[in-house]
Amino acid sequence: MKLKSKYILLFLFTAIVAVSCVEEIPLETEGFESAIVIEGTVTNEVKQHQIKLSETYAIATTGPNPLSGADVRVVGNSQHVFEETEPGIYISRDSFAAESGVDYQLRISVNGQDYESESMQLPMTSSIGELEANRITLQGEDGVAITLNNQNISGIGNYYRYEYIETFKFTSNMFKTNDIIIEDGIAKLVPKLKEEYTCYQTNQSQDLILANTNSLIEDSVNNLLINFVDSDEPKISNRYSLLVKQYVISREAYTYFEILEKLSNSDNLFSQIQPGFFAGNISNISNQEEKIIGFFDISSVSTKRIYFNYEDFYDPQNIRPKFVPNSACEVTFPEIGLLIQQIANNAIRWYETPLPLPLNQQQPVLVVPRRCVDCTVFGSNEKPEFWEE
Repeated sequence: MKLKSKYILLFLFTAIVAVSCVEEIPLETEGFESAIVIEGTVTNEVKQHQIKLSETYAIATTGPNPLSGADVRVVGNSQHVFEETEPGIYISRDSFAAESGVDYQLRISVNGQDYESESMQLPMTSSIGELEANRITLQGEDGVAITLNNQNISGIGNYYRYEYIETFKFTSNMFKTNDIIIEDGIAKLVPKLKEEYTCYQTNQSQDLILANTNSLIEDSVNNLLINFVDSDEPKISNRYSLLVKQYVISREAYTYFEILEKLSNSDNLFSQIQPGFFAGNISNISNQEEKIIGFFDISSVSTKRIYFNYEDFYDPQNIRPKFVPNSACEVTFPEIGLLIQQIANNAIRWYETPLPLPLNQQQPVLVVPRRCVDCTVFGSNEKPEFWEE
């Protein structure tokens, strides 16, 4: 379930009202009504925070539509001005952190209209307890599950939202020490100009993960599934890391995201259980009837990282999953004209030179597709600063 898909569903049917209470609105299946979309969370992290503005788009058009030219401010004990760094993306000029006991309000002026959120305060903080990685079978698929266990005996129920950033190390199908170049129509071998065997890829989660301990005696989150990595995925083939971000959110924010989750998970948008409404905490000052998608929240954040290796759960002698099946790494022997063209297009890599001829002579060259040798097709060859082996 992806957060982006959730908003697309909302865009198509405009089943939204951003008011302080939940108001029912029938789902409409015909016609299209534009609405402003506001996304933003300010946390207790000292950083430059981000607010995103866009407009809904019809199914027959390409979207989303960034909303530019807005005056965006977050007001607390002081006023924080946000500047547009790219279409629809507004970043605070200064780094700041939300503080306890302070009322914060989002204020936006755009296209002659003024919008403001309800006042929000920073919730209590709650640290992540333990992250665990275990090999399991989930819905018939073998893989590794990363789960969270959070024990915080405070006697006060909390509402949580989770995000994660996964980073994994992987290798290309083949290890080669030379590159092939063409000089004056002659194929020559040179030492490799860059690292192409070991790479890293980083992905931001799109899943909406929620937890609610309000009905429990202890503020505990137990065995919450954060991510599941299938054993067939290349991301599990070497070393894998997951950074989990835990947001303690308000009850109102939890309700907002919970409805968003249920609305987007409905197998049939026109089923009897379809709620047909949506709620937020942002309104047009002069037009309370305007439909607005989004929620402005103040949240406390904690983070934790976990690592594991392929051999922690699987036989190291196994054939490990790759981005490219070995069967797709066909070795070819192109004639010189085609070879020159393939090198110019960065489409191939040297495999071997079958005859021991001097490198300054034209010679037969065996090559394979670039993706079989060059891991930068799928990631970066720069090791992340946080990476630990």
